[in-house]
Amino acid sequence: MNNERDSGRAATLADILVRRAAEQPGHIAYTFLDARGNRDVEDYALLLDRVIDVASRVREISQPGDRVLLLCPPGLDMVHAFLACLLTRRVAVPLFVPTSQRHSDTVAAIAHDSGAVAVIAPQSAAPVARDLLGWPDEKIIDSAATGDGGSLQLLDTPLPSADDIAHLQYTSGSTGNPKGVVVRHRNLVHNLECLRIALGHTERTSAVHWLPPSHDMGLIMGILSPPFVGYPVTLMAPMTFLRNPIVWLRAISENANTTAGGPNLAYGLCAERVSTADAEQLDLSQWNIAFVGAEPVNPVVLDTFADKFAASGFRRESFFPGYGLAEATLYVSGGPVGAGVRTSSFASEELEKGFVTEQANGRELVDYGPVRAGTAAIVDPETLRRSEPGRVGEIWLSGGSVASGYWNKPEESERTVSAEIADESGTPYLRTGDLGFTVDGHLFICGRLKEVMIINGRNLFPQDIEWSIESTHPNLRRGGCAALSVDIDGEERLIVVQELDDDCTEDTAALEGSIKSVISREHAVSLHRVIFVGKGKVLKTTSGKIRRSHLRDLYANEFESRAI
Repeated sequence: MNNERDSGRAATLADILVRRAAEQPGHIAYTFLDARGNRDVEDYALLLDRVIDVASRVREISQPGDRVLLLCPPGLDMVHAFLACLLTRRVAVPLFVPTSQRHSDTVAAIAHDSGAVAVIAPQSAAPVARDLLGWPDEKIIDSAATGDGGSLQLLDTPLPSADDIAHLQYTSGSTGNPKGVVVRHRNLVHNLECLRIALGHTERTSAVHWLPPSHDMGLIMGILSPPFVGYPVTLMAPMTFLRNPIVWLRAISENANTTAGGPNLAYGLCAERVSTADAEQLDLSQWNIAFVGAEPVNPVVLDTFADKFAASGFRRESFFPGYGLAEATLYVSGGPVGAGVRTSSFASEELEKGFVTEQANGRELVDYGPVRAGTAAIVDPETLRRSEPGRVGEIWLSGGSVASGYWNKPEESERTVSAEIADESGTPYLRTGDLGFTVDGHLFICGRLKEVMIINGRNLFPQDIEWSIESTHPNLRRGGCAALSVDIDGEERLIVVQELDDDCTEDTAALEGSIKSVISREHAVSLHRVIFVGKGKVLKTTSGKIRRSHLRDLYANEFESRAI
């Protein structure tokens, strides 16, 4: 398919969608699988008709460049809403229907920060928009699409250019200070092309995704990559997967040449909740790419999954560890395809001091492969100069996938997205906030700069502590552990917040003793205290990342005064 709409103008995803509907009208684009097993299937002709149907309503109450909130549950309504904004040159702000006060606060803060003029939502969510945002009915666009949209010419508007803003991707963080990453059409196309090359996707690929469409991975991998390349995708709601993970695996089993994945959590849930008998009924031999992202990759979790589903035909070589972030649109590095999870071992004490020394039986770190979506530099976060070879530093990125900044935050954009390396000039870099290094051009990640714990003069990373604890006892919930550094009487102390299973009958004093022994043995550090909490109390972002800074504040303010 020709990727130029006309002379001198780069194609955008809107161009590609229109052209696919014209040239491949009967090709399957999206299938939505609900919790009951019902399927809603769209080919490109029906997809474009439904998108134009929503787009015509968007056009009536907004202007090009206006921000439009997408308050749709996971499903084809969200797909239509996002693509309708692309076609009409509106700026999509993908969100979610809030189910708690915290989520409501987040949506309200984003609505205010973005300056949105309208919201696309199903009728079931319209009262939420009215009550939460205080908006009149005329600002709420019904997301239901009949497929009677008619001709694209009825929109009477040019398709977007590469420099137009496609969407604002709000990052996880404090509800009082939301940050909308400004993603332009050229960023999308660049990152989608990097993904296509890295993953080897073709029109013969298929995909199955459950990740939240309001999150960058769910949006880019689940909704946008399929039409960009031209392969069909089966979507399902996150809760469908979380309540019954085998639904996801069965959908993968039914499709050839499949790409599917998620964070460590996804593979851990499948290994824990899918019975051996059910696993034996699956055929995962054609699951070619099992990507892993959103959190540092935990090889132990993936080994458990691979062992459990080896009888189903799953191959370890299918794992594709990936690194990315919203400020780089999504994808940065990963792979190569077919290599599985590769690790190297480094001297732990040297890493704590910022030196990279390979050593057998040291700290195992995942090899994320070469950076494929741009250029990476390892920079000393204090001096802002390039780190010497063999040193740990902050990962900085440049290239076409790097977003142009944060919405209405020029100072933070300048500091984070347009940084310059000291003694060098001319190339703006994105400061990722992640610490890492390269070996033979391959990227290794140590952890988040802001989450480094300095205890007794040593630099410790919370994930290392948490992963050591997970296998200590079966009643300790996987993915429900947070390691924190807390100032107690002027000294940084290591605190662990750990979720317990609801039916746990173990003596917590004995569990705490076991955890302290593991941390002392494996990390040579003293654990000050373990705080046991119930299911769901270790708060996470919508992308599954542990909200350690929030938990640290909660500990300082509340944990010493009451039981949780």
